[in-house]
Amino acid sequence: MQNRALEMEVFVTIVDAGSFSAAARIFSMSPSAISKLVTRLEKRLGVQLVVRSTRSFRLTIEGSDFYTTSRAIVQEIAEAEAKIARKAEAIGGLLKVSTNLPFGTHVLSPLVVRFLDENPGMRIDLELSDEPVDLIAEKTDIAIRTGVLRDSSLRSRRLLDSQRHIVASPDYLARHGEPARPEELRQHACLTFGGRPHLSTWQFKDPADGASVHVDVGGRLLVNNGESMRLFALQGAGIARLSAFHIGRDLAEGRLVRLLVSWDAGETEPISAIYSAQTHVPQRIRRFLDFLARSI
Repeated sequence: MQNRALEMEVFVTIVDAGSFSAAARIFSMSPSAISKLVTRLEKRLGVQLVVRSTRSFRLTIEGSDFYTTSRAIVQEIAEAEAKIARKAEAIGGLLKVSTNLPFGTHVLSPLVVRFLDENPGMRIDLELSDEPVDLIAEKTDIAIRTGVLRDSSLRSRRLLDSQRHIVASPDYLARHGEPARPEELRQHACLTFGGRPHLSTWQFKDPADGASVHVDVGGRLLVNNGESMRLFALQGAGIARLSAFHIGRDLAEGRLVRLLVSWDAGETEPISAIYSAQTHVPQRIRRFLDFLARSI
């Protein structure tokens, strides 16, 4: 397929520069290559565009008409490219962000308000859901995910590593007592996630010898998201394992109490922002990622 836009641009440059050799220097081509390009163009169009001599050239009537039309098209292409480039670099437009309920409720929502205050040209479409999101199919710019990422087709940026804590409400502990060792959790009502049995194995570290201890826990109440688990824990429904970012205020204000602190294995939950692996990441996405990185 002929590169017609390039042919037009070269032809316009020949006329504007005043010679084949001058156009050749601009395009880093040889004068013979420029001459052959014009010859191919004339052959395809079926008309003579240029009358050549050893030192100069002049346009035919058809060549003058083609120059006028081509120059307008070349200018339109340049303006279209410049417009897209300006838009890509502009700090503005709509940013669609998806995150899970706990992170969105306790961390991201307050930050979004601040980000919008700092970036008046931006709009954010924020979706809070624990369901997986397909960035491409759902036209989502950024998704924030917890846990180890497995999709290598996406770029990611680690935001933080949040430590997990074993917690219960004072009311639950008053009624059922506090476990002294991890094994005693088997006699307690522990809140777990339905459909994710691997999250029902809790990890500990023996303070006496540093040995790893794993305990399979369970209870009568299973949930499908972390925020529901937090709310049930606050109501005294059982013992839960939740991330520090999720329950930091509850711990500070005494609504929840950490358990088995000396047995803490230091287990953390990675939280990352993912986005599609584009060659040129739009400025609005870069701005939001940078804001999260310095704010969390």
